[in-house]
Amino acid sequence: MTVNFAGGLNNLTFIEGARPGTDSCPTNPQTFFTRCPYSFINPSNPLPNLTGTPGGVRLVQPGTLNRLNPALTFAQTINFINAIVRGGGDIPPVSGFGATLPAQQLDMPMAHHFTVAFDQQLNPNLTLGVAYVGTRGSKLLRFTTPNLGPNAYVAPITFSFIQPQQGSSRVPPAPDFFGLTLSPGTRISSTADITGGRPVPTAGTIYRFETTARSEYHSLQLQARGRFRRGLQFQASYTFSKAEDDVSDVFDLAGASSLPQNSFDLGGEWGAANFDARHRFAYNFIYDFSRFNERGRVARAILDGLQLAGTGQLQSGQPFTVNSIYDVNLDGNLTDRLNSTAGIERTGDRRQPLRLTTADPTTLLAPVGQNGAIGRNTFRAGNLVELDLALIKNFRLGDERSIVFRVDAFNFINRANYGIPVRFLEAPGFGQATSTITPGRRIQFALKLNF
Repeated sequence: MTVNFAGGLNNLTFIEGARPGTDSCPTNPQTFFTRCPYSFINPSNPLPNLTGTPGGVRLVQPGTLNRLNPALTFAQTINFINAIVRGGGDIPPVSGFGATLPAQQLDMPMAHHFTVAFDQQLNPNLTLGVAYVGTRGSKLLRFTTPNLGPNAYVAPITFSFIQPQQGSSRVPPAPDFFGLTLSPGTRISSTADITGGRPVPTAGTIYRFETTARSEYHSLQLQARGRFRRGLQFQASYTFSKAEDDVSDVFDLAGASSLPQNSFDLGGEWGAANFDARHRFAYNFIYDFSRFNERGRVARAILDGLQLAGTGQLQSGQPFTVNSIYDVNLDGNLTDRLNSTAGIERTGDRRQPLRLTTADPTTLLAPVGQNGAIGRNTFRAGNLVELDLALIKNFRLGDERSIVFRVDAFNFINRANYGIPVRFLEAPGFGQATSTITPGRRIQFALKLNF
């Protein structure tokens, strides 16, 4: 269960007070306060009792963080929550009570795999392979918000601020803002009429766990493996692939939110998967220098049992989505995307893949109440290059014992592989990467006795 007290008690001004003709926030003759101001509610503190019983009501059991007060029945808890935030009069009724529920029918997720492979040995020391590998997933897991999200929005009307009197040392209070707290989906017309709201106004945010997502993966995979001049063994592979889906995980990932931009338009979520890597090249090798130990005693002492090994991977950058920090389409979720990329420059710089070229980022957003036209995961972070080397020396101590000395250099070129950049349009560091996904150069020494 979730509880949302967005706006605090300010909507209580539209609930009739204890006496006829009054409301729950009566006018104080010493101030200009004619309604309840926006406020933060701590549910562990006593809250106003709207049932007529004297004293406050604690929603949370004292001494606990989020355990409901056992003195209240479940029905009383729901009624009490809704009484705080429900609005009234011209304000559409709302509910602060929400929950996470499974869909009525949860199908078993499934995936179909397709593979066609061909290997050919060109000579005793070289084999080539080519393969098509594909996967099609259906009935995959996702979250939606069919009753809209938790993000209520406020419509300020007035604010009050008492100026200090001349010659007085009295410190004025902070300004108090007054207005309406409106649920997602609510619209205010040009004639000040309030319409819309949640599809089911008697419930709050419902996170629905359902199996409506799908995915596709197609790839061409090439591989070569073999030996070269007795001393070199190698394997190299290249993959050209495309992974697409309409959600990559049921939880938020680095590049995109798990919730859709619009829970009523899931088709607009189809795009590159968060883990899509269009190009990927990987290799490993080991080279044995022992073939040169016949060139003399010194060469034998140095090269006998000496090996050089390496692994590496080079990969295209990870896709990511640019989102706004504002609920532009007013659906209650902060998942809104761009409506235009005209003010964004793709720099080609791994550390700052994107740069704003407009002084007003809001011009890239859709009109209020509409969805952004730019698709999910349309941008790419910097590519990945990670190369490792190892030098191995085997010292024989008779026929049954040996000492192996090994030096490993991970990321020996010390390349910074940057992660997803700051992807929220209005953030000060927008477009700049602030973290790396691989460590810097590391050197490791190991000594092992075999017997």
